Amino acid sequence: MMKTDNLIDLPDGRKLAYAEYGKPDGHTVMHFHGSMSSRLEPSFFGDDLLNQYGLHFIALDRPGMGQSDFQPNRGLTDWTKDVVFVADSLNIEQFSVLAISGGGGYAAVCAAKIPERLHSVVIVSGAWQVDDEAVKNTQFPLNLLFIVASKAPFLLPMMLKISNLSFQGRLEKILARMKKSMPTPDYNALAQSGRMKVFLQGFIEGLRRGTKGAAWDLHLSAYDWDFDLEEIKTPLTLFHGEQDKSVPVENVRRKISNSLPTARLVTYQDEGHISIIINRYDEIFKALAPRS
Repeated sequence: MMKTDNLIDLPDGRKLAYAEYGKPDGHTVMHFHGSMSSRLEPSFFGDDLLNQYGLHFIALDRPGMGQSDFQPNRGLTDWTKDVVFVADSLNIEQFSVLAISGGGGYAAVCAAKIPERLHSVVIVSGAWQVDDEAVKNTQFPLNLLFIVASKAPFLLPMMLKISNLSFQGRLEKILARMKKSMPTPDYNALAQSGRMKVFLQGFIEGLRRGTKGAAWDLHLSAYDWDFDLEEIKTPLTLFHGEQDKSVPVENVRRKISNSLPTARLVTYQDEGHISIIINRYDEIFKALAPRS
């Protein structure tokens, strides 16, 4: 039932874009995409696979990304209002949340602020609020983006424009360039037939309106969040690759030990930042099933 161009009018006059995948009457999962990506991200899975697991994905573009209108000065807690409005408009009382990479903070704030609406919360390759220690563990050039997001966020739009240029050209050449800095599991996953095209489509769509929305998204990752992780009382399931260089697993372990006692971390020695999404879908989808 893939429908990728749905728009909904929010109470403040903004439009929010969302896509639907999978089984229409299946278990509803709100999908929160990674940084600089979009509502097209679940195309990695495809309708047939989601139907097989009985899942109905609703993937939302965050403000200023994809086809969603920008929201000035938003914080993470503002996201919960958008999520609840979409769910209410679609007559969905309870749902699960699946967040990828930079979507992690948005899943966390939902767990903190609207736990009564959630069946389960699953975060894959999740990025949390980035502090100095996290930046030390992160590889170049992503660590530079985080430093700029924290110290000079006004430079982010320009940096993202430059970064976007690296995704221009033939798929084979782009993948060959990425191979130099990408963990082997991630390269092997994207080298599979059709994967690189789907990967790039999500990024291209995320930046279709420019870099303003993505820049604010990254800025929030390095800014003081407007809620405390200690507010989270509901269980979280975190999946992470031990070879992840974009969000090193050490950062996640530290975050759990300090602030997330309800989190269960599942790691895979042979997975990276991207490959875990593609290769471990069975474990991920099963964790999304409603709690009994």
